[in-house]
Amino acid sequence: MGATPAGRGLGVSRISAVLMARLRCPACRAPLTLRESELACTAEACRARYPVVDGIPVLVDDRCSVLRAVDIAAELGARDRSARGGSPLGRLVRALTPSISKNVRAAANAGRLTSLLRGQGASPRVLVLGGLAPGEGIDTLLSVPGMEIVRTDIVPGPRTMLVCDPQDLPFDDGTFDLVIAQAVFQHVPDPWRSAEEVHRVLDARGLIYAETPFMQQVHEGPRDFHRFTHLGHRRLFRRFEEMDSGAVSGPGVAVAWAWRHFLWSFASSRLMGVVLPTFASFTSFFLKAFDRRLIGRPRALDAAASVYFLGRRSETSLSDRELVAGYRGAEGEVDSAARAPRPASEVFSRWAAGGWDAEMERNHERAVEEMLAAALAALGEARPFTAIDAGCGTGWVVRRLRAHPSCRAVTGVDASAGMIAKARSIDPEGDYRLADLLDWTPSGPVDLVHSMEVLFFLEEPAVLLRRIRAEWLRPGGWAVFGVDHYAENTASLAWPSGIGVRMTTWPEARWRAALHEAGFVDVRVWRAAAAPGAPGTLAMLARAPEARA
Repeated sequence: MGATPAGRGLGVSRISAVLMARLRCPACRAPLTLRESELACTAEACRARYPVVDGIPVLVDDRCSVLRAVDIAAELGARDRSARGGSPLGRLVRALTPSISKNVRAAANAGRLTSLLRGQGASPRVLVLGGLAPGEGIDTLLSVPGMEIVRTDIVPGPRTMLVCDPQDLPFDDGTFDLVIAQAVFQHVPDPWRSAEEVHRVLDARGLIYAETPFMQQVHEGPRDFHRFTHLGHRRLFRRFEEMDSGAVSGPGVAVAWAWRHFLWSFASSRLMGVVLPTFASFTSFFLKAFDRRLIGRPRALDAAASVYFLGRRSETSLSDRELVAGYRGAEGEVDSAARAPRPASEVFSRWAAGGWDAEMERNHERAVEEMLAAALAALGEARPFTAIDAGCGTGWVVRRLRAHPSCRAVTGVDASAGMIAKARSIDPEGDYRLADLLDWTPSGPVDLVHSMEVLFFLEEPAVLLRRIRAEWLRPGGWAVFGVDHYAENTASLAWPSGIGVRMTTWPEARWRAALHEAGFVDVRVWRAAAAPGAPGTLAMLARAPEARA
């Protein structure tokens, strides 16, 4: 039999031909072809061969993995016999013994992932790492029609579609829209390498959702290597922008696990090794109920049984100083020498996850209405216009502009993955771009640029002002900016330390000068939505000069 491309002619019915064509050699990442009943690497310098066991490709590099292909095939048979074996009494005891574990966040996180995937495209591709057993709560997500799912594990089982090592994922770059890894990274000798592999196989806007133990005893014996604090887990995914994170199982579950293993350590016979953990489960299962009340508390985060991370692939990495600044537990203050401002985009993603974006809209609504009224009057109320909302958040200004009868198109841009994801879930028809404002360039110039509460988060606001004038606006177009953090607003001066984000603090005169330096004309500065005791938003309206004849 001759060589056949991996995407055609292979009797592996669980994986589509499209994804089969994106399989790669785990040793060198070259394409694969089918030779007899195995997949062969096409690279002359490699020429590795990988078996197909019971219709499941076993794409494991024996030189690097803790398991070899022959061991995997043997374990498959052992697991099948184990599943069929066991005494009736043993099965009855297991069925009647209450579980001491509970994933408090499972349903909510699955629902959010479902909403996020709707914004990833018509037929999102999902890679499940550790797909041998169903992860709690995620089956609801994976049952949504239209998704293409690949369940993988290091050992085959009834649900496994492909066997691979998370340290060397056998897929082409940018293959998937979402990677799910529940209780996986503790079982990988080098989880940091696995995180890099996840980053590689994700699309540019791809998502990662991971749950990993923190305060939990050893399970699965010699294949259990690591535990992660919430902050350590964040560092594992430092090349992803955080959209949400926290505890999925709290201190109640952690105490129950500790009690179970404490009693188990007294066992000196096989019988007592069963009796004592069973007794522990019956006397501690109720502790997990406390986690519903404790799960969101800072002290609970420091004592959680398991933590989670939801993020979007990024081209930048979180520094360790930024990481430390993001500590959300309660174990005292971080050493001031180690503190550093957190990325503003991550703070906003946390606010989106916590529902605080609605409060931001309420607080800014009056000022934004005043600013837009001034900008639209300058444009001409009846004149058709196109617009950009820079730092659009969850898109409420985009939706307001689009509702204007003269608006022809409006694009929202934000560097916060959480905000953009929420905007797309609220408004699937809207045009929302996840991008750094200092790097992004529109496809064509527009008539109006609006920006609220963005400029002072930049180290050099003048750089963005120049780009907006020169690259975003058509000649004669208008821009309107609003900032609440400025020198004359004394209440705002505590924001940088209170929020933990670096801010540029300029007086009104410096903001006015920056607009002129950026090349704007017809600059107007005023206080929008001012009230007794409240200085209002520093609003700035400016025009890009007309093109010279």
